[in-house]
Amino acid sequence: MADLCDASPESPMFRSTIRRTRTLTRIGMTANDIGRMVKRRMRDAGLPSRLSPHSFRVTTITDLLAQGVPLEDVQHLAGHSDPRTTRLYDRRKRRVTRNIVERISI
Repeated sequence: MADLCDASPESPMFRSTIRRTRTLTRIGMTANDIGRMVKRRMRDAGLPSRLSPHSFRVTTITDLLAQGVPLEDVQHLAGHSDPRTTRLYDRRKRRVTRNIVERISI
């Protein structure tokens, strides 16, 4: 049991564990801990190792923009202060087509 019901409001939401014992500590997970955890879950799901937790951010931003959500709203959701940063995450126009592949000279 995570014992979160009795946790103080100051305690971390995501707590680390002691190695593989699954015993929770009172210490919060670091960004690196979360990254390693996501990488393990992606590997277990059979996803390519080239993907990273950041891939989810790219995918979400691209998907929202493809659905017609205004750039300003996506920018706010992503926490970007400049819309140019949000546009860097937009992968809608980066689709590999047969025409592009046929241009590759060997």
